[in-house]
Amino acid sequence: MERREGLLLIGGASRNVGKTTLICKIIEHFSKNHSVVGLKIKSIYDGDSYFHGKESKKFFDKYLLTEESESESNDDTHKMLKAGAHKAFLLRTKSEFLSEAFLYFVTKINDKDLIICESNSLRRFYEPDIYLFIKDKNGANMKPSAQQLEIYADRIIFSDGIKHDFDVNELQIENAEWKLVK
Repeated sequence: MERREGLLLIGGASRNVGKTTLICKIIEHFSKNHSVVGLKIKSIYDGDSYFHGKESKKFFDKYLLTEESESESNDDTHKMLKAGAHKAFLLRTKSEFLSEAFLYFVTKINDKDLIICESNSLRRFYEPDIYLFIKDKNGANMKPSAQQLEIYADRIIFSDGIKHDFDVNELQIENAEWKLVK
């Protein structure tokens, strides 16, 4: 497994646990002094369509990377831009091409950019600075692909979808790396 410095990975047990909400709070807090790039990864697994909502339609390419524009939308990547991200991207990929797709994404950003990424699956291939894992405080179903990755979390956060038992001040950036304040 490859170490990826400058990567803050945020995953979740299921949809609607507040991953994007937390990401936007973190971007808003840190983008004032750092170049932060937002990335949302949608890894498509066979049999996982329930957990992808409107993205459950068939996907025919290996992967597709889309940079968010300044258009008005309610997409998660637009929310990241609005929160202060230098750039924001959506990466849709079949699970078996995720590592290749992420390497392609990295070619589209500056080496000095900090990355905040919404994904569980990327943890299979990269060890980030920090991996935060969000669970529904009421114990909603966990998607199968997340069950295997929860054990790698540096911190498990409980949420009702809006409020989290985590404060952005528990994070800091030192030498271009994300750190958890103990």
